[in-house]
Amino acid sequence: MKGAIPNHVDSLKEIPVAGAGRFHSAGMGNTDEQETLAKKLERKKELEQEQYRMIVDLYGHYRNGTFLSIDIVDSTKLKEGEDSLRVVQTFQAFHGYIAQHIAGSLASVFSGDGVMCLYDAPQKAVDIAIDIFSGLKQFNQEHSSLRRYVNVRIGINTGTLLLDNVKDLGKITERDIDIAGHLQKYGRPGELLISASTWERISNKSDFKKRWQTIDDTVVYKYRRTFSPSSRRGRSSLSLARFHGVAWRLKMPRLMNSRTLVLSLLALLLLVSGLLLYNHWNSGLPLPIAGERVPVVINNRIKNLGQAKYLTEAKIRQGSSLVPLPTAVLLVIPREKNTQYNRKNGIYENRIYPLEKQGDGKYYVSRYGIFAVQVEILDDYLIFLTRKDAENYLQAKSEKEG
Repeated sequence: MKGAIPNHVDSLKEIPVAGAGRFHSAGMGNTDEQETLAKKLERKKELEQEQYRMIVDLYGHYRNGTFLSIDIVDSTKLKEGEDSLRVVQTFQAFHGYIAQHIAGSLASVFSGDGVMCLYDAPQKAVDIAIDIFSGLKQFNQEHSSLRRYVNVRIGINTGTLLLDNVKDLGKITERDIDIAGHLQKYGRPGELLISASTWERISNKSDFKKRWQTIDDTVVYKYRRTFSPSSRRGRSSLSLARFHGVAWRLKMPRLMNSRTLVLSLLALLLLVSGLLLYNHWNSGLPLPIAGERVPVVINNRIKNLGQAKYLTEAKIRQGSSLVPLPTAVLLVIPREKNTQYNRKNGIYENRIYPLEKQGDGKYYVSRYGIFAVQVEILDDYLIFLTRKDAENYLQAKSEKEG
């Protein structure tokens, strides 16, 4: 029939087109890869944001804080010979007195007869410490039932700490809280000691003076006023001195006029000073020099170290004068004077160690010239200028003990 479509033309419809499936599959594959890459980039961005949030959260736990450490002076002696009920009443009243003053702290923890507090501002901690000292006289007059005066020591240090829970003060292990405790521990009765990091952040800097001794390698400032009244409750040392002075004037014989009394006191003062200087010279130590506060080496033994742990400078006696200690000397530690820190670092007793001054100004034990070990120095450690002198000392000591 005219116009009819041949059968072979219909059969062409069933013939697959070559490569059509491949083109379709390739197009679908590119789309899947693009979606996967977009998800990876989105996930990477989410991870970066999560990491940033974690860092921000971590730094949110870091804070500048000021630690205030308070402890009663010689609490054991306060309780000697006292009635138990009086002791309990007085110490409960003291805890209440302290708690009233530290009410504004971020955190506080009582331990025995002492307390450790955390403040956000150094000035607040210093002001509270001064207020505590100022009110002690009234506390002893009105609330203490003990015969001896209740006194305290206070140390303050400022630093940065990592704290998850600000109220969980007992779990803090940072060095800054230890320094506050050591400042309090090494202070005298009625003394307020603060670190340089605290002193730099307060407005009443002139109320403090710098101490020549450091504590835990920390520069220390002392409050100019020391609150150390007499052991008799309610009277300061000054008031007692005035009282005894009046009593002495009442009992003074009329034959002893004021001029004779002054001359007698001057003569007594000169006699005592002369005896002290003679005893100092007779012990082998050099006579004190004005302003001299550095350690000295006398007869190969180092003296006058005080609370310093590490040797930074010293003078050695040569003849009748003192000269600076050389940068390279020899160290011998007596058997009964070594510390656990030195033994832990391989520095033992009755051995000779080269002691050299390094770039940071401290003396270190030199090991074969390769590396240096920090060493704790105590009074009566032996310093020699030559190895022969050190060997002769050890040999003589061995013969004497043998």
